[in-house]
Amino acid sequence: MNKFLKRAQELEASMKSDRRYLHQNAEVGFDLPITTKYVMDRLQEIGLEPKEICKSGVTALIEGKKPGKTYLLRADMDALSMNEENVLEFTSKTNAAHNCGHDMHTAILLGAAQILKENVDELEGNVRLMFQPNEEAFLGSKAMIEAGVLEDVDVASCMHMMLDYDASNYACAPGFFSSSCDGFKITVNGKGCHGAMPHLGIDPINVGMSICTAFQQLVSRETPPKETASLTFGQFSGGNTPNIVPDKVVIQGTLRTYNAELRAKLVNRMQTIVKSAGEMYGTTVEYEVLSDVPSIYVNPEMLEEVKTYLSEIEGLTLANDNFRITPSDDMAFISEKVPTVYLLLQARVKDNPYPHHNPKVLFDESAMTWGAAMHAQCAFEWLRNHK
Repeated sequence: MNKFLKRAQELEASMKSDRRYLHQNAEVGFDLPITTKYVMDRLQEIGLEPKEICKSGVTALIEGKKPGKTYLLRADMDALSMNEENVLEFTSKTNAAHNCGHDMHTAILLGAAQILKENVDELEGNVRLMFQPNEEAFLGSKAMIEAGVLEDVDVASCMHMMLDYDASNYACAPGFFSSSCDGFKITVNGKGCHGAMPHLGIDPINVGMSICTAFQQLVSRETPPKETASLTFGQFSGGNTPNIVPDKVVIQGTLRTYNAELRAKLVNRMQTIVKSAGEMYGTTVEYEVLSDVPSIYVNPEMLEEVKTYLSEIEGLTLANDNFRITPSDDMAFISEKVPTVYLLLQARVKDNPYPHHNPKVLFDESAMTWGAAMHAQCAFEWLRNHK
């Protein structure tokens, strides 16, 4: 049996304990005091010297006894601002919930850290551990990069829990792997008046509807049919009575695509439409950027190499090697700096049909043994082959 998988199986109870503590004490954004302390304490128990390099951003270096390059392994630690609806022995007792699997990501990386630390005599290089806050708002990765987490790092990899296949399976894809995310907020400043005398005001609802229609045509008429783009409005708010034209309308939404050139074109067109709508209707319309996250780029050569390493783990199956995801992840900022691989670790629970970010979603904890073995195998073998 692969030695890393064997050791991960022996650490299964430890990883479950880590995961359940983090799950029960779920925290959001950059405000992760309980999570941060727990992770740092556990890293110290393993024999490492963790540092908090930015608020709730933890890193530690596993130094091999043999010289070599540096491989970064990343896990995100933040939960979602929502209430869990599952009844578990370890149900969240906070107003947050780990309904995206980040608690498992953290526990997996703690397990991999212990495995790699136990093998430092054979480790031909270094492994930098990155425990990241605030992935959900796409802010934590940038903060840790600015704090120096990528200093001397040669390559990076991470994984995310998915629910498409049973545990012991994983999926991946080369190239642009996740969609970009351009969140926006549009404020239409109108002029309120009586609903029976609309000519005396400027109707921001009318202006907002015009903007929404024009935005939808960006996908249907300006996006090449072979490309993928999604433009969604999540808010259109204005007014509260039937006979008053309101002063203001607020629109919020998100643009997602994989093609960087198309993304730039569509964002530019969105801003042009907003400006032109204000001029056309004789008012001011403000465009605010809420998020600006590129697509994760999975280095094709590194992915092919990593797949050969993972094929040495008995029982682990590559279920899909062209599996792209529509959600975004700020691992994208790391993939712009160093060659990166992103793996989708499967953890489907039978008879639980709920997706990520649902208050009733469940993840199969047995996936963590596979995840820890995969992290250790990838880092150890890549360093051994890139002296």
